[in-house]
Amino acid sequence: MRSIRRKGEALASLALFVGAASLLFNGAACSGALAPPIPAAHPDDPTPRRGGILRLASIGEARRLDPAVLSDALAASAIRLMFDGLVDYDEEKRIVPVLAERWELADEGATYRFFLRQGIRFHDGEELTAEDVRRSIERALHPRTPNPNASLYDALVGFDEYATGAAPHLAGITVEGRYVVSMRLKRPDATFLPKLALPPLRPVCRSAGERYSDGWHPCGTGPFKLPLDGWARGSSLTLVRHDGYFERGLPYLDGVMWLYNMTQFTQRFKLEAGELDIYRDATQAEFSRFHADPRWASLGEAEAETSVAGEGMNVRVAPFDNVEVRRAVAAAIDRDHYAAIKASSLRPAYQPIPPSVPGYNPAIGQRHDHAAALEHMRRAGFAYDPATGKGGYPHVVTYWAYGNSLPEFTSQLLQQDLATIGIRIRIHLVTFPAWLAAYKTPGKTQMHYASQSQDFPDPSDFLEPLFSGKAINAEDSNNSSFYANPELDELLAKARGEIDSTRRQRLYDEATKIVCDDAPWAFTFYNHAYEIRQPYVRGYRPHPIFSMHVARAWIDRAASPSFADGRTPPPLRRVLASIIGGRR
Repeated sequence: MRSIRRKGEALASLALFVGAASLLFNGAACSGALAPPIPAAHPDDPTPRRGGILRLASIGEARRLDPAVLSDALAASAIRLMFDGLVDYDEEKRIVPVLAERWELADEGATYRFFLRQGIRFHDGEELTAEDVRRSIERALHPRTPNPNASLYDALVGFDEYATGAAPHLAGITVEGRYVVSMRLKRPDATFLPKLALPPLRPVCRSAGERYSDGWHPCGTGPFKLPLDGWARGSSLTLVRHDGYFERGLPYLDGVMWLYNMTQFTQRFKLEAGELDIYRDATQAEFSRFHADPRWASLGEAEAETSVAGEGMNVRVAPFDNVEVRRAVAAAIDRDHYAAIKASSLRPAYQPIPPSVPGYNPAIGQRHDHAAALEHMRRAGFAYDPATGKGGYPHVVTYWAYGNSLPEFTSQLLQQDLATIGIRIRIHLVTFPAWLAAYKTPGKTQMHYASQSQDFPDPSDFLEPLFSGKAINAEDSNNSSFYANPELDELLAKARGEIDSTRRQRLYDEATKIVCDDAPWAFTFYNHAYEIRQPYVRGYRPHPIFSMHVARAWIDRAASPSFADGRTPPPLRRVLASIIGGRR
């Protein structure tokens, strides 16, 4: 009998808990009541303190943690903490030496010679040498490595021969001593150094070998390292301090933890409970609540507007193999409706380059024009009569997006807009990893949500990986529309080597016009994240280029309540107390 009573009591307690949780979510969402921020322990002392784990969360998850095969922004945040590059961007958007102590230019800008810092240690204790730099670059650019970014480095001497397997080594990389490595280009390239600041060519430990392997345990020289049990795929990722890091005193944190596949509401309540330290997936309603609360308003900050989203169309699959259909889609979409979904962080987009990126020209772009969209459908052979609903494309188009996210809502607007020109779409919602894998695979999708975040501040960072024919891969293709235009590729190649800023801008303007007119994407909105952090998170501000770059952050918190101690988080505890108290 005792065991039965305990089971009944447990069920009753569970029902009370679930009911209280429901009240909390619905009541708090309606009332806008927020728990107060948790203060810093030493707010007037700027001296960084060591210790603590910074806790982050996302509605998605990282797919791969090897810099050579980087394919998503979530993984990029972790990879930048694990792997340092020869150079990187600082807080002022300047390229600065990191693993390289300095570099020299020769051959009128066609040769870079890097002098490495001595004594830098990998996570496994081995010293970084010039040979490790060479090995890592060849590993990343080897034809059997599924590197979606390989074409970014085709200016290297010998790239074509190495990429096709005709040469065993990359001729443009030369080890000139234990700590000196040179890189020779076919021609001067204004984008080479910025591209070297990206993750793909960053040095990896010797355990990675000469060739890419899917089972390798990520290991680099960065301020944080991945423990053997640090990655629970689909659930969480935890990095810990690299005690042998070359910058004295860094990092301050014991570790960084990401909690994956967490809903936006759960993130909000974990932030209030002190279970999450930075919250960046807020809905428009949640943003408004935090922004309107004077206790929280100063604790939020927007990232730079450096992302563009669009509706990607596979130009190798009907009906999007017809340019007139693509033009019809681009003209049918009302971008103002998209932006209204989340007015705090979205702005209508009509071209691939965000306004904050050098090279943006507001005079170029696609436009919303319903009459023009119907005319494009007629030219494509799919004339549609809005009055009768007759005509249009005769088959349903499948559109891929991931759930519990912004695309789940924008896809419904797309569905409505395209129905007005005779294109019917079926929305196929999948998990974030499934969406990533599908839309970057040739022939897998007809149409999909697509986005690109800035890696470095230059038009080439958006035009080349998304629309260059050289960026088409059989696996993890950055060019997810599988669009190729020789005229565009020629313009992009000329722009790389152009030093004069006026002529370079003219080349990128012409390239942007081609992309907007051929419409492999219908550009929809520019996006920036809005981060809300607890006051005890110190030494951190959004980086002007990278997302969640927390290498110099530190925790200044007197206590760290958690679920592990058996206590219900504060907001829910208050609701439970009020319910129980009201029943007494």
